Amino acid sequence: MKGPPRLRDSDSADHVQLVRVAVLFGPACFTMLSMLWFFFRAQGWISDGVFVALLLLNIPLTAGGVLAIHHVTSRAARGFARVVLAGGDIPPPPTYPRQDVLIVRGQYAEAADYFRDHIRIDPADHEARLRLAQLLETHLKGYDEAERLYQEVRRSQPLPDPGQEMRAANGLIDLYRKTGRIDRLKVELARFADRYRGSAVAEGASRELRELKGAEITNESPHSPT
Repeated sequence: MKGPPRLRDSDSADHVQLVRVAVLFGPACFTMLSMLWFFFRAQGWISDGVFVALLLLNIPLTAGGVLAIHHVTSRAARGFARVVLAGGDIPPPPTYPRQDVLIVRGQYAEAADYFRDHIRIDPADHEARLRLAQLLETHLKGYDEAERLYQEVRRSQPLPDPGQEMRAANGLIDLYRKTGRIDRLKVELARFADRYRGSAVAEGASRELRELKGAEITNESPHSPT
């Protein structure tokens, strides 16, 4: 039984680049070489036979030059890409195509089960935890499990992506707002304001915390008898 075709290093983009180099460099290289041989012949430095042989060699020499330029430019492009991506140390973001398809279909419980299976296999994938927690919170009312997942992400330090810590904190704040757990909400807002002190998001958390405390004082103040 014949297996699937092996992957090759070259792709359509490489072929396009090679054709572009051949069109731009090939004719110029062939012309310059031919003029050089004509000059050598005019100076009497080579015989007619050598001149003809050199003209015939123009084709493989030009092809070799095209391939050499293509190789150099391709290596330069890959080197620039590695510099932009910090030497290849930035991994691509994880994807969950099966779960995404189920979510689009509205099969939220099935998608959550696939996320749970994935986390059991790869417990270090905090992106999957965040996606599962958001799914539980927004579609399945699995607030207790979502809270546990957000807390697991926040406790896992250091995180490979620092943004995941903020997403977990925001997830807990949204969760406590939705469930009306004011005491926990105040704790998370205070933690958030202290963790990201000096930023606009920290100011927003501090403002909401002050409003919550002000509302509590108003509600606890004694009412005058009527």
